Formats: sequence, structure tokens, C-alpha cells
Amino acid sequence: MRAELALILALLLGACGSTPKPVDPPRLRAALEAESDGARRYERGDYAVAARRFAEAAKLHAAIDDATGVARNRLHLARSELVLGRDEAALQLLDATDSGGDAGFALDAWMLKAQAQLGLGRADDARISLDEAVALCAGACPHAAGLHLLRARHALAEKRAADSLAHAGAALKLLQGKDNAAETGNAWRLIAAARHAGGNATDALVAARAALDIDRRLALPEKIARDWLLIGDILRAKAPAEAATAYRKALAVAQAAGLDAITMIAAQASQDIGMQK
Repeated sequence: MRAELALILALLLGACGSTPKPVDPPRLRAALEAESDGARRYERGDYAVAARRFAEAAKLHAAIDDATGVARNRLHLARSELVLGRDEAALQLLDATDSGGDAGFALDAWMLKAQAQLGLGRADDARISLDEAVALCAGACPHAAGLHLLRARHALAEKRAADSLAHAGAALKLLQGKDNAAETGNAWRLIAAARHAGGNATDALVAARAALDIDRRLALPEKIARDWLLIGDILRAKAPAEAATAYRKALAVAQAAGLDAITMIAAQASQDIGMQK
């Protein structure tokens, strides 16, 4: 999904640099500039500001009766809200967004909706959203790997560790040779979580560290913090001191990046393991 925002940014910047080109009306130009700035902020990990810029862009598009622009920026805004841990806000945005009959747009929306529902613990609702997304992702679907990852998350939420591992492994196989390090990191994180749920702490730790290496290289604060949280969970039973260190690192990253939801989780984990010790 980060790749999609990067593509939007490239298209917007390319459009700005191409010549000759008719001059956009001032209001349309302002809307596109807000969207482009939001995409830049998102790519830099400045999610809160990105969310504000996408909201501004959606409002500007609405003022010129551009339904496509409104819907596109609502999707961008929903992605930003998900990263910030605001799953309910993301879901409300998606429920109010019309795909306009565009199958690709609808697929994005169903996948984002499934993410929000999983974040809210609504596994039954997420299953419905995933079924809709799978129906739209036929043939050589570019979202196949992402769908496998969402289905891995769903299986994990339903305590089906073996199914989760199978979907995450399928995603990793589809990502081999592709220039999509962010999704590869997601795949390793889910493999780690599935292995941990299945009682294989040793291999789970290897997979979690593989995810952390990728996310550090990409400088993705939200993912790095989640990697450290997972490492703490894996180490918690047999190495509580190391787990405490991992939770502290998750907390430091989340606080520095302004990730309130992850900060609360990491702070609680640190407190719990402190009491355990």
C-alpha cells in the first residue's frame, strides 16, 4: 500500500514537470498540491501531517465537485489513519466512500476495510471484507500478496496458526524477486507471529529479526515499533530481561514517531513485564 502512494506521488510530480501542459485551475492545483504533499509526508513517515493534508485535499476536491478526487484522498486518509492506530476513524471513512463502480478502487477499499476491522477485533466482519476483495482479485492480480497477508492476519486472529503461516508463506513466495521490501517485511512479521502462536519461538525470533532488519533499512517507525513488540512477546516467557529491553525499544520508537496507539501498547507491555520480574 505504501507502493501505491509512491506511485500517486510519482504521477503527480511527473504531471507537474511535463511540458507542454494546460494550466490547471487554481482550486484544482491547490487540491493536487495538497495530495502530493500528503503523499510525500506519508512516504517520510510523517503520518499525522499526511492525514491532515489528505483531508484538506479531499475537501478541496469536494469544493469543485470532483468525486473521484474526493474518494481517492479518502482512501489515502484511511491508510494514514490505520498507520496511526485509528482503526475506527479509518472504517468510518471507508464506509462513507463510494468506489464509483471502479473495481480496482473497490478492491483497495475492501482490503483497507479488512485491515481496520482486524485492528478492531472484528474478525467476522473482516472475513466478509476479505471475501469481497478475493472476488475482485482474479487472474494476475497485483494485490495477491497483500491479500495473502491480510488473510494471514485474519487466520491469526481466529487462532489458526497453521493457516496464517501458509498464507504468509504464500505472500513471501509471491514477493520474491519483486521490488517491494515493505510488504516483504510484513510477510516476515506475520510468519514470526504465526510461528510464535504455533509454539515455535526459535524460528519465530529469526523471522521477527528479518522483519526488523528490513524495516530499519526502510526507516519505517510504525513497523520497527511493531517488530520490537513482537520480539518482546516471543522472548517474554523464557528471557524476560531481553523482552523488557525489546518493549523499551518499541516504546522509544513509538514515542519519537508520535504513534500514540503503539506507545500505549508498548508502555503497558513494559509495565506488565516489570511486575512479572
